[in-house]
Amino acid sequence: MNKGMKRLSAAAGIALLAALTACQSGSHETAAGGNSAAVALLQRVNTNAHTCWVRSKDKDFQGYSVIPELDTQAGKPRILLVDRKAAQGLPKLVIEADGKPVKATAYGPLLNEPAGSRIGADLKRWTGGSNSCAA
Repeated sequence: MNKGMKRLSAAAGIALLAALTACQSGSHETAAGGNSAAVALLQRVNTNAHTCWVRSKDKDFQGYSVIPELDTQAGKPRILLVDRKAAQGLPKLVIEADGKPVKATAYGPLLNEPAGSRIGADLKRWTGGSNSCAA
């Protein structure tokens, strides 16, 4: 290859890398920017769920682990409450957030148990901006 061809080949390679980088960073920013309010809301819920439900050794949540799934490229960010002994099983509670303005929703069998009304009250308080463990 002569010098002219090497320069052309190198320039084409750099242009291709720049184009690929622009595509990747643009789609990443759009995905992250689209969910940023939902992620921020669920980060608050995650922190409070760990503090108020798990670390406090609350009897209603003793057998559960809180698993945040906030870094999503597809779908809604969410938090899962799973059985501590079977973490790979179906979640007992799912908390998702999305929309404009962002709203959190919860579903799962744990809402039909005695702790269900407390979970609802906690989520309402935490998504409203409070970090307290009790009403």
